[in-house]
Amino acid sequence: MNTQKLYEFLILSKTLSYSKAAAALYISQSTLSKHIKEMESELNTKLFFRTTHGVTLTDAGFLLSSKAAGLIDKCSEAANLVHLTDIPLTGRIHIACVLELSYASHIRVFISRFMEKYPDIHIEVTVLSEGTSEDMLNNLEYDFLFTPCEFLHLPQGIQAHLIQSHGIYAALYPGHPLLSKSTLQLRELEGETIVVPFSHQLFGPYAQNWLLVQKYTRNQVNCIKAPNLPTALYEVQLGRGIALVPRYIKSFVSNNIFFTGISTDACRFNEYLYYKASEENKAVQLFFEEFRKSFLQSL
Repeated sequence: MNTQKLYEFLILSKTLSYSKAAAALYISQSTLSKHIKEMESELNTKLFFRTTHGVTLTDAGFLLSSKAAGLIDKCSEAANLVHLTDIPLTGRIHIACVLELSYASHIRVFISRFMEKYPDIHIEVTVLSEGTSEDMLNNLEYDFLFTPCEFLHLPQGIQAHLIQSHGIYAALYPGHPLLSKSTLQLRELEGETIVVPFSHQLFGPYAQNWLLVQKYTRNQVNCIKAPNLPTALYEVQLGRGIALVPRYIKSFVSNNIFFTGISTDACRFNEYLYYKASEENKAVQLFFEEFRKSFLQSL
């Protein structure tokens, strides 16, 4: 079964009208009807009931309709990969990754496996300890940027994709009374001092989660602003406050910082990939297609 017929089926399943579907597809009704009959013959099952009152899906048709869009996407991704991997590949890829996400195992493992699979493609990775600003996108010197920041205004040629979203932990110093709790609600942070890295970056998770803490504690909370994440964690070690951080932080902090999960669902840490599309650099296209196949949801 080719993807064109599957797409025609999908349009018909949405419109439930041969005339409307044919018009949307710029084909005749007779051609559409012929292709649907060929699909039904190939699958050995009826996909539509056709009566004088209109068209309805059979149970089999409803099941196929629910899966068709995903099948078409997978076929398209596979076709793109076949096209790219059919070309002898060399080239360079420059990746920037904020400090936190450099400790994300799924990103690190993917890059390592890609390098093993395509040894003639040189990958350079820059770890950004000072965060990311929206201005970076206007003059993006990297092919890919991994960051927790959700930028609202994307320059032409830059694509944004959500990788995943997960919960937050409270980083606590030894002896902190909240260590006795297995999980915390944000309202339980009332009266605490929160150390907030990148507090000026309102599009980033630290500032956004700080605003949530203020909301849930009715502003009964103090703030220490820190220029970056390492400074914030050092403040926690000194016992000056607590910080709300992603799970990766556990991989590189000292043993005198302890972690308790935040159970308030609104408090999240997202991972985004920003991609500078390049028709000329096939290596960049290949990296993106393989990463998208594994992880990505378009924004």
